Amino acid sequence: MIAFAAKTDIGKVRKINQDYYLASADKPYLFILCDGMGGHKSGEVASRAAAESIETYIRMHSTLDLDDTKAERVLKGAVSYANNIVSTRASSHEDYTGMGTTTDVCMLDFDMLYIAHVGDSRVYLLREGKLSQLTTDHSYVEELVQSGLITEKEAMSHPDKNVITRAVGTNRTVECDFISTEIHQDDILLMCSDGLSNMLTESEIKNMLISDENPEQVVDNLIRCANDNGGRDNITAIVIKKLLKEEA
Repeated sequence: MIAFAAKTDIGKVRKINQDYYLASADKPYLFILCDGMGGHKSGEVASRAAAESIETYIRMHSTLDLDDTKAERVLKGAVSYANNIVSTRASSHEDYTGMGTTTDVCMLDFDMLYIAHVGDSRVYLLREGKLSQLTTDHSYVEELVQSGLITEKEAMSHPDKNVITRAVGTNRTVECDFISTEIHQDDILLMCSDGLSNMLTESEIKNMLISDENPEQVVDNLIRCANDNGGRDNITAIVIKKLLKEEA
């Protein structure tokens, strides 16, 4: 059993919210977060198209006896399906040329968490007071950090921080990370767009997640704090708390 809340906010600078999310309590629990990019409204089109097509694919192809192999096949298949839809739409409509979106999918099945990840939106896990980032940013700056050319502190203010190296829809094919891990009682997951992670330190995120407030209050607190710190981008947060062991 889980409790969750999700919310998106335009922020203080942008005129259009290009983030889009879906959150479903139908089993397997399914959460999708996409942060679109592109001129005019094309990023908004890309994020919504990707999220909705991923949900459709997963609901059609998921099985009752998921394991790592089956979950990876379903999630990567869903992201590939979304990539085809977004890239085809981008190539067939002049206003949508070059559009794309980050994509994070979290699927919870009993006590397992399966993640598909493309781009620089993030999934965090809070367990027993320790916050860890489960996903790795697909970004130019993250590549510099991994190569030892800059520090994580320098990465926070790097001028190319928003340059991503993978996105759904920008090419005919897409490479997707797959992550599988057990989920424990009282674990808390945070899915967020970079409009939140760029505005808050991990310490600030941890302090809000570790509070005894319910997921709705935590989401509101995270978004309010991101806006208080500048709100330079669209802000989306999904908070999921594992309450009880699922019965087969």
